[in-house]
Amino acid sequence: MSKLRHGIIGCGLISTWHAYAINELSKTMPIQLVGAADVRLESARDFCAKYGVQAYETIEDMLNSDEIDSVSICTPSGFHADLAMQAAKHGKHIVVEKPMAITTEQLNALEDTCKQNHVILTSISQMRFLPNIQRARKAVQGGELGKMLCGDVYMKFYRSPEYYGQSNWRGTWKLDGGGALMNQGIHGIDQLLYIMGPVKSVYARCKTLARKIEVEDTASVVLEYESGALGVIQGTTSVYPGYPKIFDFNGELGTIKMEEKHFIEWKVKGKGTPSDIVFTRADPNGANRPDGNDMGEHIPQLNDFFCSILENRPPMIDVKEGRRPVDLILAIYESSRTGRLVDMKEFANRG
Repeated sequence: MSKLRHGIIGCGLISTWHAYAINELSKTMPIQLVGAADVRLESARDFCAKYGVQAYETIEDMLNSDEIDSVSICTPSGFHADLAMQAAKHGKHIVVEKPMAITTEQLNALEDTCKQNHVILTSISQMRFLPNIQRARKAVQGGELGKMLCGDVYMKFYRSPEYYGQSNWRGTWKLDGGGALMNQGIHGIDQLLYIMGPVKSVYARCKTLARKIEVEDTASVVLEYESGALGVIQGTTSVYPGYPKIFDFNGELGTIKMEEKHFIEWKVKGKGTPSDIVFTRADPNGANRPDGNDMGEHIPQLNDFFCSILENRPPMIDVKEGRRPVDLILAIYESSRTGRLVDMKEFANRG
């Protein structure tokens, strides 16, 4: 095998992010985008004509093909786990868009299936690879802010009624797995966990206040981290006109504020701003448009994925890491349903 041959399952909006990243990486790595498949054959043909690759008649044809070594799964969320398990059983290494699964049962089954079939899986959490996110994690975990007191994220996005009306899967439990947190908010939650560390317990209220959907369009959550720090998650898809994510990391000696991936404040008692910190503001497009995020952000994670195959090592975000934000969101939903505080270890043991 001279090159890793990659296919894409699902030819909707997010597939273009994957195709772009793979084509960029193919300039310097032995990888190649060779084909795509979709339940709508016409969508696959249009996508493949754009990128000059093979359109497979069915997803099963792609997974059965000896010409495919790995796949990206870019379908609606409710299909992620089943398709990933099918790919694993065919010996294909897997990139799966967020969330990697939408139930605890799916998460457990997917983890077992990948282990049994000796395949590598990475779940898209591209924000972890960005330099500013790495720097914030280093500051928090390394004690630059002193003892951590608070770690919060505020995600006040806007998705119009028309957005939900464009498809029959958006805003449903079966195929979206949740709303403002599971779909739009999962990257912010993953970023929060990556910087602050594991959560001990959650107490949440999730409501559908403005959209005619099954799942939540508004949520407020109180967290206790294993470190003892406290935190807040607020997520909504109904605040007009929509705003970039805001992160607050507060220690007894200082504070870091971020707007998406950008630093907007860095204050530590008795110290100036570090020389490697640059203050900038976020483009607000991602807060009110699904296609408003930076296409290049997938490149570092896909680079790590392909290197993990070539080097026979785990990826930075493997199955266990990929499930962390999903486990937390599922615990949040459990708390909201029951009106009770949920202990994360007890919740995991029940799963």
